[in-house]
Amino acid sequence: MSAKMEYNGSDVDEAIRNACAALKVERDQVDVEIVATGSTGVFGIFGRKKAVVRVGLKNGGAKGKAQSRPARAGQDEAVVKVRSKREDVVGDPVSAEDIELIKSDLGQILALMNCPSEITIDQDANNKVHAHISGEHVEVIVGAEGQTLDGLQYLMRKIITRKFPQKVLFSLDAGDFRSNRTEELQERAVRLAQEVKDTGKTRTIPAINPAERRIVHMALQNDTEIRSRSVGDGIFKKVLIYLPGKGRKRTSRKRKGGEARPR
Repeated sequence: MSAKMEYNGSDVDEAIRNACAALKVERDQVDVEIVATGSTGVFGIFGRKKAVVRVGLKNGGAKGKAQSRPARAGQDEAVVKVRSKREDVVGDPVSAEDIELIKSDLGQILALMNCPSEITIDQDANNKVHAHISGEHVEVIVGAEGQTLDGLQYLMRKIITRKFPQKVLFSLDAGDFRSNRTEELQERAVRLAQEVKDTGKTRTIPAINPAERRIVHMALQNDTEIRSRSVGDGIFKKVLIYLPGKGRKRTSRKRKGGEARPR
């Protein structure tokens, strides 16, 4: 068996999926050792702890196939993440009765938050369940930079996963937040990319969630002059927008007196 490396995620299942995606293998091709089960905290945001697993290929991996290196923090997420998150993913059908149960659970949580709201839910052609919140409490439900909404969506996904045996794809929006946020991130990405081209200096988008990082990477994927990548630990990461090869020519720095600084 190959040497094991550690991977993390919001829970153990996600950590294992991240490991398999990085290694480009199926679940049954790896041995998994759970290091930490993690904790979701409050609404998946406050006090959250990552789940950590230690994963290695069984028997050195499948014979005859080149083994891929695990994804590094500096690797281009447009390759590592975006391509693996296809828009054509299909979930299992959800009955009208189950949709009403999801709506009831969401309504109870909003009531406990003292934010009673109108909830509408629909299911698209790929069986994805989209819930939408409207009413006077939308601003509170969205929270700063959408963090409360993201936490609520995460919590609902956990509830749905435990309650229903089938694969349910769920998304949550409030007011026009998601569409406005998508447009804002796309415009910011294009603007920062132009600044990078003009100045040669790397630009940074503060820590955002995986879905928002994909929006940024997708907005820049056809721009051959610049690159984007995610850096950081956990779910929320910063996005760097930079010129390829920037700074790579430097192999060492020099101290006073000409002595090379050890790397």
